[in-house]
Amino acid sequence: MAHVRANLRDWRDTAFNRHRMLLAAKTAVAAAIAWAIVPLLPFVNNEYSYYAPFGVLVVMYPTVAATARTGGQTLLGLAIGIGLGVGALGATEAFDIPPVIPLATVVAIGVLLGGIRHLGAGRDILAVAAVFVLLLAGQAGADDYPLSYLVTMGVGVVVGLAVNLIVVPPLYFQWAGGKLSTLRDTAGNFLETLADHVEEPDPAQVDAALSHLDAMIDEVRREVTEAEDSARANPRGRRHQREREENAQRLQSMELTVAATRDLAEVVAGRHPAALQAMSDETKSCFAEAIRACATLTNTAIDDERLDERVGEASRALERYLGTLPTTTVSSSTKAQRIEPAIFLRRLIDASTPFASDSPSSGGDRAPSRSDEGDHHAAGRPDEDDDPRRHPERGEEREAHQRE
Repeated sequence: MAHVRANLRDWRDTAFNRHRMLLAAKTAVAAAIAWAIVPLLPFVNNEYSYYAPFGVLVVMYPTVAATARTGGQTLLGLAIGIGLGVGALGATEAFDIPPVIPLATVVAIGVLLGGIRHLGAGRDILAVAAVFVLLLAGQAGADDYPLSYLVTMGVGVVVGLAVNLIVVPPLYFQWAGGKLSTLRDTAGNFLETLADHVEEPDPAQVDAALSHLDAMIDEVRREVTEAEDSARANPRGRRHQREREENAQRLQSMELTVAATRDLAEVVAGRHPAALQAMSDETKSCFAEAIRACATLTNTAIDDERLDERVGEASRALERYLGTLPTTTVSSSTKAQRIEPAIFLRRLIDASTPFASDSPSSGGDRAPSRSDEGDHHAAGRPDEDDDPRRHPERGEEREAHQRE
């Protein structure tokens, strides 16, 4: 029942948000304008004026760029289809061919040409236009059908593009930003679920939460891409460059977060369920604490003044977990199995670090890097960080080198 309510809520938010309602209103206005314009045009039979609103419906997309792109592709596909239909009609009349033969031929050729990917939206209408012309233009008094069909559809395309460009050309940066925040909360909640799993294993709950997270990242990727597209050919897009760059950076961070979260779940609840059983109570407690610290960090907004503090808390929690790992000599596979979860926790922290005030990308003081550590070591300072428990990624690289 909860799943049904969630779907209904999602449908409501998708169908009745302000962007969709604005698009519906603009489409209705454009269809009415196109319908009113067609009777004023020369060389067009008013009998076919209904194609103008149809042209509006075909090309009216949420973004100006998508409308322009779809409009051009539709007119190209339409022109090719009309030409194919006219050619087949001429051959039928010239050679007295049974109608079924040119019909089958037109359908086959139209479907083949529809495989040309560069036609885009025009692929879908090409064969339909050819069949319409072949069947309708051959009727008595319908000689003007091909031209009327092309012109009226063209009017609908042009009016749709003009209305979408002039009447509040849409931008979706704020909408995409909201989706990114929802994804951030979902990832944080999933990490909390993983922490609970460490203390009380529940693989079914982890699998359900992971499926929801995978669906969310795909949806958010589409929303951010559409927001990027909304700025193209949009006169309002230039004033929102900051939001555009911020959304791109947040998406990159969330992709890293989701990838590390998925890998962590695979290790903890998938490939190596025995890894938890092998942990001591202290190690397991510190591991759950480190995951929760990463969850809190992931849930922190990029403009939250507590972000720096939570980056530090997550790093310290990771250090405490690494400090509880046994140092006895074990096989390479066992050592890698112990270190692997820490690698993914470090990646979770690194995904949020670019937004902290002391990160290089934020313009603050530069955080210590691996090259700095190498310089200190070359200068004769003791390198405590050679311990693979403190830098798990180094231990993994060393093990891989030894295996080679």
